[in-house]
Amino acid sequence: MKLYQPELLSQLTSELGEGPCWWPERKSWCWVDILGHIIYIRDENGHQQAFDVGTYVTTLVPVAGQNALVAGLKDGIAFFSPEQGLGKLLTILDERDNMRCNDGKCDPAGRLWIGTMQMPAEEGTGTLYCITGKAAPVVKLEGVTISNGLVWKGDKMYYNDTDTGTVQEFSYDEATGAIAFTRVAIRIPVALGHPDGMAMDNNGMLWIAQWGGSGVYCWNPETGELLGKVEVPAPHVSSCAFGGADMDEMLITTAREHMTEDQIKEYPLSGSVFHVRLPVKGLPANYFKY
Repeated sequence: MKLYQPELLSQLTSELGEGPCWWPERKSWCWVDILGHIIYIRDENGHQQAFDVGTYVTTLVPVAGQNALVAGLKDGIAFFSPEQGLGKLLTILDERDNMRCNDGKCDPAGRLWIGTMQMPAEEGTGTLYCITGKAAPVVKLEGVTISNGLVWKGDKMYYNDTDTGTVQEFSYDEATGAIAFTRVAIRIPVALGHPDGMAMDNNGMLWIAQWGGSGVYCWNPETGELLGKVEVPAPHVSSCAFGGADMDEMLITTAREHMTEDQIKEYPLSGSVFHVRLPVKGLPANYFKY
């Protein structure tokens, strides 16, 4: 197994860092603090901005032709840009007080797939939705617990419901957005944490942020083999994204949510953001077509 060591990119600690993405038009990394209600944007020169959006913000995806991001919020999605701030809700997913959005990504056709979860998480209370442009959200999966990582490769979709400890494979039809469960691609040992956010490299390997596992792990989804690990000096690694000019860099978010004072003393960089350059290139983010 190959091991990689990241560098500290930002020590502005988040309670629950999440939602990293590379914004090519602005040559910037973006990420969020879900519980702090903050969107962070850091350009290639190291200039970093923080925007308090006044509500939970959970994931960020670039929007085609808009020079904006679409953000997952507490009960729906909205556009965001540094110049205009947070716009009005484009659609509502779940208005209940104890629910919020979680991870979300776009498929190759530009549909936004985004999950919801209960606060605190309770088994089977979440939903995975798909949003096609201005159409109403469509339920894709019910009975999930903590809806997380999503990636697509050809006619396959890989998906993490964190509590299952597995990466699920689905058949995927790009033309219609139809999916059907096919198999469990990866079973992650409990000792290595639980699958959270996820990215794919151009060789089709999965890079999975593993909550409680102190790292981003590289897995072969065809064989289930563990190939490598980015060793992160924080136990709760929440998400990862490829980016940079050559797409060979990775941004990694972490959290300090649910950690005791003693645990934070042991892992003082929990909640920080890390950066690593890898010997592989990642797939660029799919844009939301609205």
